[in-house]
Amino acid sequence: MAKQVKDLMLSLSEYAVVDEDATILDALKALKESQVFVLADRQPHRAVLVQNLQGVIVGKLHHFAFLRALIPERKSMIEREFLSRAGVDDNLLESSMHTLDLFTADFVDVCVRARNVAVRDVYTPTTVGIAEEATLADAIGAFLAHQTLSLLVQRDRQTVGILRLSDLFDELAKQIVQNDCSGNAQ
Repeated sequence: MAKQVKDLMLSLSEYAVVDEDATILDALKALKESQVFVLADRQPHRAVLVQNLQGVIVGKLHHFAFLRALIPERKSMIEREFLSRAGVDDNLLESSMHTLDLFTADFVDVCVRARNVAVRDVYTPTTVGIAEEATLADAIGAFLAHQTLSLLVQRDRQTVGILRLSDLFDELAKQIVQNDCSGNAQ
């Protein structure tokens, strides 16, 4: 019988999940704690799923979200008024201030400040899912169509796990090597 998505997925109990109200520090702790559930033949987790108050998975905290947490919000009205009078557009001003803060702040201070950033302020909404009964061919199509690194796995419209592109790739690579008809590898 052909493998299905449910054969490769990680259940929510095996993956880091935090509430929207959690902090980046909470998310990093959950990520570290979830690593104990990773089997030896699987790659470590690199993201944290985010759930709302009803327990519904609404997003993902991935590497870029963690980087967004490092950029502090600048709200100095004096600087904004001065630069606005000089003809500097708000988008350029905001971008410049973020970049300046990141490059001039002590890296340790930036990281300490990021601890208390709320997950809800930096996570990426996730809506792309696939049925647990779907075939791996369906999963390949979904990954290509959505250009994502993971898909939420659903049963009866409920998220029950996650299928990571890395796990699908490992399975595909294993099948390619095992079925090598040239006799080069087995």
